[in-house]
Amino acid sequence: MVAGAVSVAVLSFLGFDGISMLAEEAKGGARQIGRAMAAVLLLAGVLFIGQTWLAAMLVPNPSGLLVDGDPNGTAFYDAAQAAGGSWLATLCAVATAVAWGLPNSMVAQVATSRLLYAMARDRQLPAFLAKVSIRWNVPINATLLTGAVSLALGLYMAARAEGITLLSSLINFGAMVAFLVLHVSVVVHHLIRSRSGNWWAHLVMPAVGFAILAYVVVNANIAAQRLGLAWLALGVIVLAGLYLSGRRPVLSGLAPVQPQQRRDVERV
Repeated sequence: MVAGAVSVAVLSFLGFDGISMLAEEAKGGARQIGRAMAAVLLLAGVLFIGQTWLAAMLVPNPSGLLVDGDPNGTAFYDAAQAAGGSWLATLCAVATAVAWGLPNSMVAQVATSRLLYAMARDRQLPAFLAKVSIRWNVPINATLLTGAVSLALGLYMAARAEGITLLSSLINFGAMVAFLVLHVSVVVHHLIRSRSGNWWAHLVMPAVGFAILAYVVVNANIAAQRLGLAWLALGVIVLAGLYLSGRRPVLSGLAPVQPQQRRDVERV
């Protein structure tokens, strides 16, 4: 039960990882990005725990909530209404809609568009996604594509019964699978390739994190598991195709960018 709840609650912590997508645009380099991610994660954790604890103390029918769940997703607002009346519940609902509808969406689209741009620049995606607007100095095609897909998927899921719940589960599951792969990448990069020798930071801690995430993934929503694993399998197939075609992924900054890759990045 706890692991299943964690697979849902993880949505409240997502977003800190998007900071890494701005590494090439931020001052201070990778070290500053790492500090920012740790600070944001700590702040989000404190706020989330505090809000959850407060809502749990104020929820009108805690025993019924445990038995029946929260199918309408209104438990937090019911707690706000019990604490301060309908005006506080309305205020919380409006604040949540504004926060999720604007800042969170902007952060997600910025991170995703930068990822698409970087992959296109490194010849892992079509070259048109690597075009940068001279006027706005942003990856214009990647940003527009991200916005269009997000809008279409959001409207489609909103029109389906339990579509928003399924979409949340898919996002959470995809993020956790990505974090699983990230933990493996830490071990491979630092211990196998770089031979750092820091077993605590580069083996023990990633192994503990991997075990916790794997347990949560196993207890996640079944539909999310199926679609998420199918999406992961598709990614593996695409990666295999890149290797076979001689377009092996190369991390920018860890290896020199080839002249052909530079020519593929066009400006509009």
